[in-house]
Amino acid sequence: MKNNLNKPKYIIILGTTFSGSGAVSDYLIGRGDINDPLGGQEYLLPILPNGLMALESISDKSFDPATAEYVLSEFKSIADKLTSYWTKMSKDKNLIKKIPFYKKFIEEFINDVSIADFPMRLLWREELLKSPVEIFIEKIQRRFGFKKKVSKTRLIKSKEELVIAAQKMHDKMFRSNEDDRPVLLDQGGSGWNPIESTKYFLDCKVVLVTRDPRDQFAEIKYYKKGTSVNGFVDWYKEMQRRLKQINDPKVLLISFEDFVLKNKNFTEKLCNHLSLSLDNLSDYQPDFSKKNIAKFKQFISPEELKIIESNLGEYILE
Repeated sequence: MKNNLNKPKYIIILGTTFSGSGAVSDYLIGRGDINDPLGGQEYLLPILPNGLMALESISDKSFDPATAEYVLSEFKSIADKLTSYWTKMSKDKNLIKKIPFYKKFIEEFINDVSIADFPMRLLWREELLKSPVEIFIEKIQRRFGFKKKVSKTRLIKSKEELVIAAQKMHDKMFRSNEDDRPVLLDQGGSGWNPIESTKYFLDCKVVLVTRDPRDQFAEIKYYKKGTSVNGFVDWYKEMQRRLKQINDPKVLLISFEDFVLKNKNFTEKLCNHLSLSLDNLSDYQPDFSKKNIAKFKQFISPEELKIIESNLGEYILE
């Protein structure tokens, strides 16, 4: 058993859409020695369109001045929408309630990664991103002498500086001087890209949960209306191709079925990976999760089952 003095600052739990990662989160939260600042809610800022990963891509290999300002603006927009997004679902899930200075930290991060604020008129911004009605109104305004303020035109600092700034932002959001327990973030990265998507957290360990393809398709079909079984087979194969490339000690791959049915063995494996003491018991009940095993018997047809078993047999758990 590893010394729990080596506990990571962050524990990132990842799945790949209905892969059962919630069982691992429930176990860790139920221990009492893990800080769950978002109360079990997902933290999606790294992986959303125009989120941290997109911003990093523009700062590096996809850099161009025309796109830098656009993505900075869109990042601010998507970060702000996270608060209203949760609010629409439930007042208790508002990020502002969980992180009171969330918007302030976002603004500080944007300032940290922005350089050369050099306002100028850009054709793409003035015409390509505006509706015909907006363009017409602005032409009328110009005829009457209305002078429009020239918009910001910022550049983005280097990839390395952006990653450091993101780590600094997350420490301000989630790390408290009064609480040195590891911070658990559910879906704080991409299950398809667990290494690159979690580098925005300094000193983190990742747990990536996979699932029997039959049950994963059953729940995607039921909850997400993903009904193409052949499309799912291609989707699952591509996911597994990417997962097989993972070779990093900070990432632990664990199957939902193993964690539930062989809970004692895989709890020990999980705690070793996270440098947590096995002496801390959890109120998580594996028997509660067992009802989510073999759900395919209820939700997929014999024809769909045959296609999955004939194409994805190596990933099926008996």
